[in-house]
Amino acid sequence: MTSAAETERDTTVRSIARRLVVRGTLELTAPAHFGGGVESDLADMALLRDAADGGLLLPGTSIAGALRSYLRAYEQGHWSEERETGGLAELLLGGRKGDPDGEQSPLLIADSLAEPTSIEVRDGVAIDPRTRTARDQKKFNLELVPAGTRFPLELELLLPDDEGEAVRLRAALALALGALQRGEITVGARGSRGYGTCHAHSWTLTEYDLADADHLLAYLVADRSAHDDPNQAGWQAYAVVSPVKRQDDDIVALLGVAVPTTDKRKTVTLSAWFRLASPLLIRSDLPEYPGEAPDATHLRRPNSAGREPVLPGTSVAGALRARAIRIANTLGAPNLNAIESLFGPEQGREVGKRPLKASRLRVSEQAISNSNSLVQSRVSIDRFTGGALDTALFSEAPLTRGDVELTITMYETGDAELGLLMLLLKDLWTGDLPLGGTSSIGRGRLQGIGAELRFSPEALPAALKPAGGAEPQMHWPIGAEERLTVAPELAAYLERCVQAIPGWLEKKHG
Repeated sequence: MTSAAETERDTTVRSIARRLVVRGTLELTAPAHFGGGVESDLADMALLRDAADGGLLLPGTSIAGALRSYLRAYEQGHWSEERETGGLAELLLGGRKGDPDGEQSPLLIADSLAEPTSIEVRDGVAIDPRTRTARDQKKFNLELVPAGTRFPLELELLLPDDEGEAVRLRAALALALGALQRGEITVGARGSRGYGTCHAHSWTLTEYDLADADHLLAYLVADRSAHDDPNQAGWQAYAVVSPVKRQDDDIVALLGVAVPTTDKRKTVTLSAWFRLASPLLIRSDLPEYPGEAPDATHLRRPNSAGREPVLPGTSVAGALRARAIRIANTLGAPNLNAIESLFGPEQGREVGKRPLKASRLRVSEQAISNSNSLVQSRVSIDRFTGGALDTALFSEAPLTRGDVELTITMYETGDAELGLLMLLLKDLWTGDLPLGGTSSIGRGRLQGIGAELRFSPEALPAALKPAGGAEPQMHWPIGAEERLTVAPELAAYLERCVQAIPGWLEKKHG
């Protein structure tokens, strides 16, 4: 039998005083994968496509999930449980999954079809950290939407009669879309490995006052003039006064509200600049040379000038994980759970009933500038005769020159984890940690040029906060002129971080 409370909830109708229609353009700055969970003839992990015309589809659910995750982290910190009531994420995007009493989302997000573009196919492989070779049956490939692809965005915010509630909704929307505009939100899969970075621009805002008959009619007939359906022709006979459509590249200015400034995220970002100290080869199967192509070329992605070489976040993160495990073994504490608490679960490792968690270390994909490649021929030698093996001549085209910036962001970082990151930076800086393939013949070494460590306000350690209420320093240079130079107060703090690594490795991690 239905209770009185349930009857009241079921029959309650929310009031809608105004509708805010926001349109913009979402442009990918790195490849992205929006998976459909279906294998194709080209790849093990296929892209999601529209059933009607086969176009590349960015579902509104993916955008909504990314916005909800950002709002929750901004208000409560990363990896926090969403509050039951009153949070910005729930205010803008409705009740949490599994909450039977949750409200409907006042923000409606439409699916988006990409502008016509080709797709990119990349290979992936799980590496055994002990042998640094591919795990058996762990090679896969996936389809990617290439960098530079644009998706039209359309969002609609339903505003209530309550002016105070309407202002809060505008502020929450401005905060979320402002982050999307600045490139702080990733979309799609494997965002912690550099996929799905994007930024939004070219915003338009139209506000319909539903108490105004002309605005109401304008909302009802919006975009219908483009249809040829004779049943809709009657709509065009109405002379309505449409609301003003405003345009700007700053969504916060368009919405005209102040966004909340209490950022609870704890992030530490390492930016480091390197040049190639030896040739670099991260294999791609796509031909990059006219005529007879080499057997292996370096990975490239489309850009406005053609195709540019890149250093993918997957390669960097894989090398960092393997070296972190090696450091743990050297210290006599081979605790894979501790490493996985930072890098995420290792692909292919039996995890039992432990909950899966995303990586707390994010590595961005970066273009390699000032690059040059050279085709090199190689041959396999018969170890018994000392001569060349039959049919074993092959050619490769590694990069022989180039500059690259690595950006590594850590969330909810402890002292020991920051110390581990500094050891990994040192190994990259000195060329002791190679990247890419064929490292056994001297490839993949980097030479450090400069680096910087940036703390968010919530992550700045007490040891680096100035006395007397002075303005704290958030950006700390830790390398310049090809030397790892560190300020004395930062050096003392980082030394304590390194000393904390053994205790962190011995600690039990769930």
